[in-house]
Amino acid sequence: MKRILLIFTLTLLTGCPGENGGVGSWRSYAIINDSLCFSVDEKDTLSRYSVHSMQGDNYKTIAEKDYAVLHYPDSCVRVTLTKGYVYETSYTLNGKNYRYNFFIDNNDELFSNSGGD
Repeated sequence: MKRILLIFTLTLLTGCPGENGGVGSWRSYAIINDSLCFSVDEKDTLSRYSVHSMQGDNYKTIAEKDYAVLHYPDSCVRVTLTKGYVYETSYTLNGKNYRYNFFIDNNDELFSNSGGD
């Protein structure tokens, strides 16, 4: 039952529109320790990101920044990720919008649907 709920939630989150510019292409990124590294290339420019999660009855904003000009290592954002929840992210890298959703189980395993376009 939990697996069906997880698949349904990931599918639902993948279909949610982003702000100002549509959903964006599916693009994963590195999660290193407690940091979401939207890019590890110093030539890339991260100009916007948002990280959200539905935790119980609360829709939480984990991290959010607009109108930024960030390059590696500043393109890695330190966050606290609570196990057992789905996280949805959207970000703009080099002027292109992207999205990525993932789930971290209680054993620190990360799961993501392929999301491809």
